[in-house]
Amino acid sequence: MSLTDFEWVSGAEVAPDGRVVWLSDRSGRPQPWLDGVHLPVPGSVRRCAWRPDGARLLVLTDPDGGEDHRLGELDPATGDVEWLVAEDGVRCEVGVPYGSTGDPYSADSRLLAYANNARDPEVFDVLVREDGVSRIVLHGDDRYVPMGFSPDSRLLLVQKLHQNTDHELYVVDLASDTSRRLTDHDGPAKYLPVAWLPDSSGVHLATTQGRDFTGLATLSLAGVLTWLDTPDADVEGGALSPDGSRLAWGRNEHGYTRLFWSAVGGTPVEVTGLPAGLAVCEHGMDGFALRFTHDNRLLVQLARGDAATELFLADLDAGTAERISDFGAGLPDDLVAPTVVHATSADGLRVPCLLYRPPGASADAPAPVVMTVHGGPESQAYPAYFPMVQALLAEGIGVISPDYRGSSGYGLGYQRMIYRDWGGGDLEDLAATAALVGELEWADGSRLGVHGASYGGFAALSCVTRLPELWRAAVSECGTSDLLTDIRDVPPTWRRRTKEWIGDPDDPAELARLVERSPVNHAHRVRAPVLILHGQNDTRVNPEESEQMYRRLKEAGKTTRLELHPGIGHEVDREGLADTTALIVEWFKTNL
Repeated sequence: MSLTDFEWVSGAEVAPDGRVVWLSDRSGRPQPWLDGVHLPVPGSVRRCAWRPDGARLLVLTDPDGGEDHRLGELDPATGDVEWLVAEDGVRCEVGVPYGSTGDPYSADSRLLAYANNARDPEVFDVLVREDGVSRIVLHGDDRYVPMGFSPDSRLLLVQKLHQNTDHELYVVDLASDTSRRLTDHDGPAKYLPVAWLPDSSGVHLATTQGRDFTGLATLSLAGVLTWLDTPDADVEGGALSPDGSRLAWGRNEHGYTRLFWSAVGGTPVEVTGLPAGLAVCEHGMDGFALRFTHDNRLLVQLARGDAATELFLADLDAGTAERISDFGAGLPDDLVAPTVVHATSADGLRVPCLLYRPPGASADAPAPVVMTVHGGPESQAYPAYFPMVQALLAEGIGVISPDYRGSSGYGLGYQRMIYRDWGGGDLEDLAATAALVGELEWADGSRLGVHGASYGGFAALSCVTRLPELWRAAVSECGTSDLLTDIRDVPPTWRRRTKEWIGDPDDPAELARLVERSPVNHAHRVRAPVLILHGQNDTRVNPEESEQMYRRLKEAGKTTRLELHPGIGHEVDREGLADTTALIVEWFKTNL
């Protein structure tokens, strides 16, 4: 059996007739599969959504990894695709980028809502398409994305996504194409729409309004907020049944989802019958969003650290769940699940981590450990199946993945701690994680490796350049090496957020900090061999970030290797997954 012999599922939708379509990379790239039958679409499909009449399936596709998403409608009966919006250099979205929440169609299938940056590359406008003609209903001055038509089709809910921690909601009156802000708050806040109320009088949502953690609430069109669930944990998303009678939602507990449901207005009941795992992410990132079937069962995409992500149908009344997929049929059955541990950072902050112990590791035979740092930085170390992690464990190498400050899932304040502090407190958290490994009786703290992708790649480079004494090997995938050039080269629709998010190069004090914390400026300090990987079509992190780091390391006489992948963007390259996994594992095996 191979650790890469599985299907990566990244979203599922229920058709009006009850059939299920999912996105899987079985063919080599994400594609729709309807009840197990492949529906080929050119490019990689990032999101699909049923038209309410069931006659068409909307597909959001990336033709070449450059993330200029196109919109098309797929006829599931014939396999034909009609392209609705397919302009070179224009990016479309049908909800929050990289997410799977929001309903793009009106209930009568007459209207389609989407966003694009055709008018101005740095912003998203919101458009409505009717009878083959699109019109702008909200001219954006930032990133605006549609989240769903009201049940009576008179109004469109729109989210302004300034930062991952700073949202606003607007309502567009489609009779006049005028908009008004629905939310009113002081300071940053999250507003994560779940569904319109059946009578179009407001919305269910998760929000931090007046709180640190996101709670479940209803928000009326008059702006009145009514709380439904306010735990000391983040409520990250939910779903409303088609008949409006049931609400389901998920709480984030160290990356694991604790699911609840209730009759609307009733007492919450915990969902049972499912294995422990990840079922809900903010905005439905990577497809982790809840869906109701028309018979009031709950479709759950569930990830686990020791198994492939699978689809389950949960019978809420019976308290049971049935697995309806077999995406991990080719995987071995002795995979390792993580445990939750905590490191203590220099300022006393407790840093949650997922820890994987390799079989056979003990005080008498201590194992080396690789710290793998998640991207984002505003994401989380999730208990999901990662072939690299399990391949390292199979070679006797432990793995730890920290939720450093800036990670999501631990409240608004924790997530915002990294703003304008990249390479600051977060690096102290990574040092604390390394120190924690040194305290484990089964681990060899003198044989540490560090790995990361995207922001995690920046973190890995920061570790080996600014904490060089701690590491014996490093791998950076599509990582930033110079914060100044990264700010200059971010995608156009990110530019209005970089000053608050990363820093302001026009401020002399900020400039000095950005220079000091850029790994490329400390390449001479590196002691560990560094493997650098990058997709040449990456538009989120310019491949030059990796190339300039490689050049600087070579000039300093350091051991390093650069692998550029042609035709690949920022996302995982499934066709090269086995080779990339083997390359990374061999790098750590050799050097640890």
